[in-house]
Amino acid sequence: MNTIEFVNNNNKANLSSIWSKKTRSEFSDRILKPEYKERRLRFQTGSNWFRIVPAIEPAIEPTGYEWMIGLHVQNYPGGKFLHPKTLTKNARSAFDHAYAWCKKNHPEALFSKENPTGARLLTDKMTLCWVIVEEEGRQVARLLLASGYDASRGGAPGLGYDILSSSREFDEKGRLVTEAAHEVDGVRMCVEKTQPATAKFPSYSLRVGRVAAPMAAIREAISSEELQVLTPLENVVDQISMEEQWQCLEKVIAPETVAEIRASMDLER
Repeated sequence: MNTIEFVNNNNKANLSSIWSKKTRSEFSDRILKPEYKERRLRFQTGSNWFRIVPAIEPAIEPTGYEWMIGLHVQNYPGGKFLHPKTLTKNARSAFDHAYAWCKKNHPEALFSKENPTGARLLTDKMTLCWVIVEEEGRQVARLLLASGYDASRGGAPGLGYDILSSSREFDEKGRLVTEAAHEVDGVRMCVEKTQPATAKFPSYSLRVGRVAAPMAAIREAISSEELQVLTPLENVVDQISMEEQWQCLEKVIAPETVAEIRASMDLER
């Protein structure tokens, strides 16, 4: 015969507590401004076709790839934010100051192959661009945020890097034959997302279309509301203050050490 044992709970809890929401840690994603977060493209399993939106003036600088900007993202336990050097050349963050201080005073505390549990204070590369996709029969504007890792340290390149490197194709004589972001001759690209049952993470593959998708035709098919959303990429990214950066740093290294780093900076001024 099966028996059931009940928990002997002598706590005099408030009855209403059974409806109270359990607290859980929240992830702070400060890459996109709040009003643009819902614009981020989420790939569905299967084929995901999109058309890159050409550069929208003004671009940060004429790199030839103004339709996409490279982001320097600072990750930390519980969140991530955009490093200020993304938009301001040579700008430094609280994490940069901490890295320089640790390298001088406590190099053993920094992350490395020999010390995988050390403090991670360097940024990761990501890419951002506007794309037009079809959702439920409508053409809509979405922000494609992806990894910009170039595989220089081994492994596979990030999806953002793949999109950038595949956006231009040249023939055997070095002539440009495909430019996916071109306003008139640009083509759609497709990300194929697969999620094997035995895999923890999905995999992505990229292919480039062959049929021209002129932006003029897309502008006729898309609503005015969606067109009005499009703005230079510099306008959609978020930036946090230096004081907020120091607060984020305290989640990576001890607050007492952060205070010591800040004090040393004051002495150097």
